[in-house]
Amino acid sequence: MPGKKKKAVSLKSVKMLEKMLDCVGSPVFAKDRKHRFVYLNKAAEGFLGFPNEKMLGRDDSEFFPPEQVRIFWERDDRVFRTGEEDVNEENLRDAEGRQHTIVTRKRVFRDAAGNGILVGVISDITGLRKAHGELDMFRKLLENSNDAIFIADPETGRLLDVNETACRRLGYPRAVLLRMTVPDVDGAAGAWEDARKRIMSRDNMLIQGRHVRADGTSFPVEISVSRVTVGGKEYILGGARDISERRKMEEAMKEVDTLRGLIPICAKCKNIRDDKGFWHRVEAYLEQHSSARFTHGLCKKCMKELYGKESWFRDDREKS
Repeated sequence: MPGKKKKAVSLKSVKMLEKMLDCVGSPVFAKDRKHRFVYLNKAAEGFLGFPNEKMLGRDDSEFFPPEQVRIFWERDDRVFRTGEEDVNEENLRDAEGRQHTIVTRKRVFRDAAGNGILVGVISDITGLRKAHGELDMFRKLLENSNDAIFIADPETGRLLDVNETACRRLGYPRAVLLRMTVPDVDGAAGAWEDARKRIMSRDNMLIQGRHVRADGTSFPVEISVSRVTVGGKEYILGGARDISERRKMEEAMKEVDTLRGLIPICAKCKNIRDDKGFWHRVEAYLEQHSSARFTHGLCKKCMKELYGKESWFRDDREKS
């Protein structure tokens, strides 16, 4: 009779343990030496998508692809053989065919009779891996941007992160730039506090300025500055574009406009010389270089010079 009482207590403890494990949010499973499932908690059933009654007593090969089963069993056998805990990142396909990236932590539990049972806990890191992948992609886009990207602390102006374009354009290694501040880069230490207040008072703004290279030379930049809040903390994000070529073009256009304002004209015949050295009548040149069109007539002075000796011209003048 004492034996029966001990057995009843043991069964009660098992049931209590199962209820406790059903309260655990992580999927928990147990397998025997032949890789057959002997236990799954509710979280495991929900995650894998197969009913417990269907999985219990069966092995992985009935539920998962062969390439995944091979890895599962290799790791299971290793735990049974060494008795050491095994932690491994694996891929798993659930009942609906969705792929997951999981980390499985496995250990061997031995009962009073010395029978080994493998106990595993699953952590689904699919979302984390996706986030890391998106972060890696964003970082690659950031590094290959034509603009120099800066992230700065709005309180101290210290540079917290920069992309490769910023390092290359300024001539500093990343480690050196991350020990510098915004005033070190734009060479306007005295203006930083005013600039900081303007930046923090709005979501974004466009600033014209100059950046100073490691060799002391400087170049004009146009900086798109944004105030960004991440995790309750504010940061300054700046994208600086080198506008040296734009400035050269603007200066060149100013020179062209100035040259266009100086039109060579003959002092006698009043013909105009174009930029290729050819001479044109005034009206032909203006029609070619503007939207003006000409009609022709004669002023009184020119009419007298041309027709003053003609009798019809004198008669007309006498009549008038």
